[in-house]
Amino acid sequence: MMSGEPDIPEDFLMIRRFIALATATLCALTLSTAVSAQTPPPGKKDHAFKGKVEKIDPKTKMVTVNNESIPGWMMSMTMSYKVDKPSEATLDKLKPGDQITATVYDTDFQTLYGVKIVPPAPKK
Repeated sequence: MMSGEPDIPEDFLMIRRFIALATATLCALTLSTAVSAQTPPPGKKDHAFKGKVEKIDPKTKMVTVNNESIPGWMMSMTMSYKVDKPSEATLDKLKPGDQITATVYDTDFQTLYGVKIVPPAPKK
C-alpha cells in the first residue's frame, strides 16, 4: 500500500462485494418477475371480462370482482384476482361498485389484464 491510503481489512472488502452482488441479483430477479407478471400468456385464447368490483386490497394488490359469465371460460362468480399492472390499472382509483372490463386468458384464472373502469351510464 502507498502511504496515506486507509488500511481496509480484506474481510470488509469481501463483505462489501458480497452485499453488492446480492443487491444486484435481487434487483434483477425483481425486475424479471415484474416483467413476466405483466406479459399475457403466449398463445392462449383471450376473453373479454366484465364485472363489478366488490373489494380492493392495496396490500396484496388484489381486487375481488363479481364477474359476468364468460362463455367458454368461466361462469359468473365472485373471485379475487391479481392485476397485471397495478399502477396502470388504477388500482388506487378503483372502488367497490365500479364496473370494470379486462382481458383474461385460457389457463390463467388469477390475473386480469388491461383493467379499465367503465364510466357509469348517463342518467336520463
